[in-house]
Amino acid sequence: MTLIHNYLYREIVVLTAAVIGILTFLMVGLELFKMVELLMYTDLPWWLTAKVVLLVIPLTLTLTIPSGLLAAVLIVFGRMSSDRELLALKASGLGLAPIVSPVFIIAILLMVLDFWIIASVNPECRKEYNEMKHEIVTNNPMALFNPEMVLDKIPGWRIYFSRKKGTELDDVILWQLNDQNKVMTAIRAERAVIDLDTEHQQLVMTLFNEREENFPADGDPMKVQPGARAAQLPVAVSLNSFYEKAQRHLAWMTLPEIQEVIFAMQTAPTGEQASPYLTELQARISFSLACFTFAFVGIPLAIQTQRKETSIGIVLTFLIVGSYLLLEEVGRALKTKAGLYPELIIWAPNIIFQAVGFWLFYRANRK
Repeated sequence: MTLIHNYLYREIVVLTAAVIGILTFLMVGLELFKMVELLMYTDLPWWLTAKVVLLVIPLTLTLTIPSGLLAAVLIVFGRMSSDRELLALKASGLGLAPIVSPVFIIAILLMVLDFWIIASVNPECRKEYNEMKHEIVTNNPMALFNPEMVLDKIPGWRIYFSRKKGTELDDVILWQLNDQNKVMTAIRAERAVIDLDTEHQQLVMTLFNEREENFPADGDPMKVQPGARAAQLPVAVSLNSFYEKAQRHLAWMTLPEIQEVIFAMQTAPTGEQASPYLTELQARISFSLACFTFAFVGIPLAIQTQRKETSIGIVLTFLIVGSYLLLEEVGRALKTKAGLYPELIIWAPNIIFQAVGFWLFYRANRK
């Protein structure tokens, strides 16, 4: 038995680490590609790009850790089942549970690691990532502006221009949006000069030879009306969203901080809805169990399929992880519907997959 366990430890650990590394590299690489494209048009320093990559790694690990374990389990046990190795072990009098016990030990260790990342590391990374926007705008507001690309990072505005030289923009088009993100006013100008007003947290764009068009509330293009014209017009664009330091943003709160908010709501009701906080709390705990859930459903599924091809394991991994995430999103989408108990619905993925895993495990153990 020791020989079998050592084999499983080695195979599962090596394959899990390999899949985690590959998936993390791909997901971080996509983010790095976006940053490289941004650096081609801006003066952002390279160290800022490196900082973004380091902040993104923990965010991807929460997903790649359970996915890596699932892929390793499907590949290893699919191969062992196909080669009749498991059948030989069971014929010698060994039960399935003692044989696969090393997998569950690894799953529990990874579950603890994933819980720590989800509960404490990820919120701090998200908060730090948001604060970087303030740093970029304060030190180099022109880094936001890329020629021949629509700037959509400033709420309520869309900005386009053809060329940039220092703080001057040529062939400028501004679209001012309403609360429903529909265009209210379109402003065109031959050129614009940008100044940062840190006191009022806004950009002041001085437009030259500008002309306006006013759009109706119903969006009918036939009702567009010509607006004002001016040789020179200053337009203030608010940057409050880059400066906000929200202390109650759920994505930035660690698990103990969420618990404190829920406790405070119970002791001194403020009228704020507790359901989003309860759902987020349960969602983080529930998702940290994904390693155990995936191992529990992956082992008997691999035995049932009896396929040694690595590609089959990868395909099954994507299908299982995709289904799991879809069910979780349903629970998160209902977080403001307190009457539907979203904090309980969020446990549906683990309950459903573990129930399926138990049934498959029972069938595999009887064969």
